[in-house]
Amino acid sequence: MYAYCIFCMTGQEHNIANILNKQYLNIEALVPVRVLQEKRGGKWESRKRVMIPGYIFVFSEEKVSFSRIQAHSDFYKVLRYPNGERELVGFDYEYAMWLYNCDGKLETSTVLTEGAKVKVIDGPLASGIGKIIKLDRHKRRAMVEFQFHGNTQKVSLSVVDLTSLEN
Repeated sequence: MYAYCIFCMTGQEHNIANILNKQYLNIEALVPVRVLQEKRGGKWESRKRVMIPGYIFVFSEEKVSFSRIQAHSDFYKVLRYPNGERELVGFDYEYAMWLYNCDGKLETSTVLTEGAKVKVIDGPLASGIGKIIKLDRHKRRAMVEFQFHGNTQKVSLSVVDLTSLEN
């Protein structure tokens, strides 16, 4: 399977993904979203937020030419490596496939704190992609660090800490 990453206007990710899915029958365009637990009026609610604003991941069984979408004003470019290749490779490909296997939706992960160590029990972080650098039990958030396209991305994801629920 081939994987690509598209850069587009922030806020138009879902629109561009829908256009891609309609114009190209052989691809699946995903906008990675994170489902966050947020407290509103004293109750925990789930909210969807775009994980990487301005980026869409595209998956296909064959190479894709994006000529039909390039005229769209909200489409900026398909990311390329310095050698000109557009298909994701290496860790970028692994990261994209991790998102694909989660259907582009990162739900709440379940963690267990053992002293200074955080062990992921369930959820998208259980696959080992990403590194938890900070855990906020009160807000049910984990700051997770990912490597993508040579850059370090820090993303806040929802987690439930079983240790804090026991106390």
